Amino acid sequence: MKSYTLFAFLVFKTLLCKTSTQQIKEISIMQTEVAKLPKQVQFVKQLMAPRMLTCQDFRLSFNTSVYSISHQYMIDAKIEEYSPIYQMFTECKSIWFSGNLKSGIYPIWLLSQYRYIYVQCDMDKRSEIGNKTGWVVFQQRQDGTINFNRGWESYVSGFGNLNNDYWAGLENIMLLTIQKTAVSRFGYNTIFPNLRVDMEGWDGFHAYVEYEDFFIYTKKYRYEISDLGKRYGTAFASFTPDAFLKQEFSTFDNKDELKWFDTNCPGPLNGGWWFATCSLANLNGRYPHSFEKMSIHNIYWRYWPFINTNNTALRYVSMKML
Repeated sequence: MKSYTLFAFLVFKTLLCKTSTQQIKEISIMQTEVAKLPKQVQFVKQLMAPRMLTCQDFRLSFNTSVYSISHQYMIDAKIEEYSPIYQMFTECKSIWFSGNLKSGIYPIWLLSQYRYIYVQCDMDKRSEIGNKTGWVVFQQRQDGTINFNRGWESYVSGFGNLNNDYWAGLENIMLLTIQKTAVSRFGYNTIFPNLRVDMEGWDGFHAYVEYEDFFIYTKKYRYEISDLGKRYGTAFASFTPDAFLKQEFSTFDNKDELKWFDTNCPGPLNGGWWFATCSLANLNGRYPHSFEKMSIHNIYWRYWPFINTNNTALRYVSMKML
């Protein structure tokens, strides 16, 4: 009996020693991790410093004139004042909901790039889909002061003047289409925006079209435009193909050499666009004179002659997302 008791005591003592040794190891690991904390905190501070400066620059420059701060198309464009100025808005709709109902130039924060850009916000047009407003305008033609027959790099980075004619840049447009996400049981899902095109002829005739689910692919895929969703509006005829064709973006100096462009259709020698062999649109074409008619040689929309019997050339066009 004594031998069993002695054996049990020795086993119990051994377990105690193992537990104590394990605890000592865990305490040692914890002490090592705690000792690392000051260095980690300092490292985080170093990372945050330039970002805090960016935020400070954002606040300081808020009510100033924009002169090529982050885009070459910002040419002396007056920024609209709005409050609160310390909030990073990621879309024009949020600015509208905050109480700023006036259309104008506002900063938009790009979440994936941790930087902001300036865009025109259209707070006046109500969407056919959901009756909302707060459109991010990424393309606009209204007076012909800016040449749109440019090369690839210009179309990637953006150009023009936010007060009249400008192109926000393919990279920025792509990033703007993936700003919004929602959580589901399967993880995070991207909510793609709606696309709207407004156009007006020199005779004052106006038409528009809206699409669901607009996005473009990354530079690796030459910013190919997606298959757009359901369309609404007045700028197309019933039972006609969509004017936006699922194509890569092309310019005169960067196009698919294996693709053939029909000379009777819009092509990359007249502005950058998502050109097919025979495209049905080119809203970046040459700006027309008031006496001209709709033509493949200027700003082009295939269905314009069907909805405007005068077939006057387009005086105004804009592309925007919501």
